[in-house]
Amino acid sequence: MDSPDMGLRELKKLMTRETIADAALKLALEHGMDNLTIDEIARMAFVSPRTFSNYFASKEEAVVAADAPRWAGFVDGAVQRPTDEPPLEVLRQAVVGSTKAWSLEQVRSFVRHLELDEQFVSLRPYRLAQYDALEADLRAVIADRTGADPDADAYPGLVSAAAVATIRSTIGLWMRSGSAARRLPAMLDEAFAQLASGLTGSNHHRRSRRRGA
Repeated sequence: MDSPDMGLRELKKLMTRETIADAALKLALEHGMDNLTIDEIARMAFVSPRTFSNYFASKEEAVVAADAPRWAGFVDGAVQRPTDEPPLEVLRQAVVGSTKAWSLEQVRSFVRHLELDEQFVSLRPYRLAQYDALEADLRAVIADRTGADPDADAYPGLVSAAAVATIRSTIGLWMRSGSAARRLPAMLDEAFAQLASGLTGSNHHRRSRRRGA
């Protein structure tokens, strides 16, 4: 999350934000959202309630923010891809590569976080806002790589929107299907391959015919 150009003050603020978010998620997983208070989160994070309010508007926002480093990994991965790589492939490799690098405990933590989203509807607007922010960050990356103006050219927005929709849809399928923790990168890779092929559905149709044979 930190960068060589980040000053000490900015790094300290980032670390404080992450500490608060991690405390909020830990408490939410242990006790649920209904009885969770800002005072409890602040106490666990060793900050004052006032400091909490400087970083987050609500306990829900803090809980969801604990996943921010995951999405930042997608963006950082895209920035680091070769400059001659097609934009959609950039995002595919960044997302798949990032999820492959997650430890088993990180994957399990992500699952628990998503289950929390399903249990408490108050978290969902903040999750949607997180996806919107990811889309905006990826749009900026694609615009920079292609030299397009994101305010005048639809292309960066189309690529980033398609990529985030693919991520959301695949994560949802992964959760609903009860697939093994380590299956997520492969499922994302397959989903991006279908997107790149134009969503013709040919591979899916072939598999369906084989299963029905």
